Amino acid sequence: IGTVQGDLHDIGKNLVVMMLKGAGFNVEDAGVDVTPDAFVEKIKAGGAKIVGLSALLTTTMPSMDKTVQQIRQAGLTCKVMIGGAPVTQNYADKIGADGYAPDAASAVDLAKSFLN
Repeated sequence: IGTVQGDLHDIGKNLVVMMLKGAGFNVEDAGVDVTPDAFVEKIKAGGAKIVGLSALLTTTMPSMDKTVQQIRQAGLTCKVMIGGAPVTQNYADKIGADGYAPDAASAVDLAKSFLN
């Protein structure tokens, strides 16, 4: 999980990390301002089954789109979930993400649904 390139906000991401860990998930926090290439490399290195992308600024939403596209182009089969204040289910559908969570508790439910 990480905040996409250009965005330095991490409070929401940190809440999701805590909630996922509390639910028993093994979480690698990539931090903030994570480039699409860095996401792809971390997924390859760790074998992630689920990846979380966070954005707080509307200006960084294109980075989210670019990251999803690079994950897909790399042929990675992980599920991609997105979240953050400006993000919606509509946007998740538009960029090809597998799911959207409006808050930390919903992110845990979504991640669990990906494993079933």
